[in-house]
Amino acid sequence: MTTPRKSWLDIARRFEMQGSQSPIPVFVAGPKGEPKGTVLLVHGRNGAPGQPQIAAIAEAYLGSGWRVAAPELPHSAASPDSGSPAEITFAGHVQAAAEVWAWVNAQWSASRRALAGHSIGAFAVAHLAAGSPAAHHILAVSPPISGRVLLRAREAMGPAALDEVRREAPTYFDEMQTADAEPALKRAVSPLAVVTGAADGLIPLQDARAYFAASPNGRFFAAVPDEHHCPAGEAYGRMLAAALAALGA
Repeated sequence: MTTPRKSWLDIARRFEMQGSQSPIPVFVAGPKGEPKGTVLLVHGRNGAPGQPQIAAIAEAYLGSGWRVAAPELPHSAASPDSGSPAEITFAGHVQAAAEVWAWVNAQWSASRRALAGHSIGAFAVAHLAAGSPAAHHILAVSPPISGRVLLRAREAMGPAALDEVRREAPTYFDEMQTADAEPALKRAVSPLAVVTGAADGLIPLQDARAYFAASPNGRFFAAVPDEHHCPAGEAYGRMLAAALAALGA
């Protein structure tokens, strides 16, 4: 019988951080020995710290000697106690991530801190990085530079895909017209790496490249063959490790 593979969450400690709207659980795990620094790892819409695309990022950081702090942000369908998924917004996701980032900086002020995010988690960390010039680096996976990118992708999928997101998250849908991370990225001076799925239908390759190109300090860009919006597997893990090496992490 094959022994089930352990998740990074099996070694993580759960903290309850008091957010402005409600408590936010934050899962924290460290490597063996003294950490090189602490990374805030932000999931996307309907994401969670244990999902494969997030777990792979956490494991890459732990393998590189970093402490990982990954919150369960509000209004995720993957976290039943986080509030209604219908209430997710770009602005709310950024605000909740900013509150956890402030907590991370207060907890580990003497060490290096970095930012990582998947999907609209990458949208959020772009905004955090703009106000955090001392951040060691930024790692963005499947990153939308704007809500319009996601809107165009839904339009390409057809009316049913548009109706789905309009029904599931009406305010989020409205924000797709105006949500924009490009001005923040242009102010973010920390080194940036982007890893994306070459077959991503929500963030086509040209849009992931636009996110990378907006940074004044882009260091690494990789597209994992045959992977979609939530990449997984060995090739993804190797790309993450290469990205961290390129960032000096």
